[in-house]
Amino acid sequence: MRKWIWLFALLIVALASSLAKETDENSAIIAATLSYVTANSGMTKISATVEKREGDFARAKVSPKDAAAADPAWVFLKKTNGKWNGLTLGTAFSPDDYQQFGIPKNLRVN
Repeated sequence: MRKWIWLFALLIVALASSLAKETDENSAIIAATLSYVTANSGMTKISATVEKREGDFARAKVSPKDAAAADPAWVFLKKTNGKWNGLTLGTAFSPDDYQQFGIPKNLRVN
């Protein structure tokens, strides 16, 4: 019985640690997204959500707080030397855009 309790406790600790790392990573992606959008567009009052990640690449969606101000857009990011950096921002992307930045197929906007 004690063996099962210890295994269960270890599982909970491992899951909690994994969730904390995931939350930290998503927070870093959102911060990099907001910084990139502010520097590369006229949007300043926006919200961002991480939609997908694959390896060192991520896709975030940004939406203006005022829906009439601009259309929602996507930002693709890449992690380099431990830091997330924006690659491109837009509402539509061509196959050449994806290829230019090396964006994995699983992250591409359909």
